[in-house]
This record gives sequence, structure tokens and C-alpha cells, in this order.
Amino acid sequence: MMNEDKRYNQAKKIAQNKIAFLKHFIVFIFVMAVLAAINNLTDSGYQWWLWPALWWGIGVFLHFLFSFIFRGGGLKRLEEDLVKKEMNRIKGQTKS
Repeated sequence: MMNEDKRYNQAKKIAQNKIAFLKHFIVFIFVMAVLAAINNLTDSGYQWWLWPALWWGIGVFLHFLFSFIFRGGGLKRLEEDLVKKEMNRIKGQTKS
């Protein structure tokens, strides 16, 4: 039963990370739309809003990677995956 609880908690954390990303993305889109509107309504020359869009966009992209690609575990989960991969590689070498 403990193993089932551990899997449930892990799945719950991954789901929470995905929901957090979606919230982050929605706020990003809303704020960038407001900044673009302010920029274009006050001075349609230099598009300064693209700078915060770029830097915040990098953060949103990293949030996406750790929420969906690395299954919500962040760097700790990435480390665990790499350790498992190396253990399997080492195990394969010792059988030869």
C-alpha cells in the first residue's frame, strides 16, 4: 500500500506542476498583451515590450521543460533519470 501512496503523491506533484505551468503561461500571455498594447498605444516606434517577453519567455520555456518533459520533478528528477541511465549502462558493460 505504501508503494501506491508514493506513486499517487508523485502523480499528484506532476499534475500540480503542469497546472502551475499553465497558470504561468496564461499570466505571461496576458501581461505581454497588456505591455504590447501600452507600447503601441503610447509610442508605436520602438517595441520595448519584446525585451520582457524574451526574458520571461525563456523562464516560461524552462517551466514547460520541467513540467512536461522532465515529468515535473525538476533537477532532482533529471538527476534520478541520469543515474538510472548510467546504472543500466554500467550493468550492460559488466555482462560483456
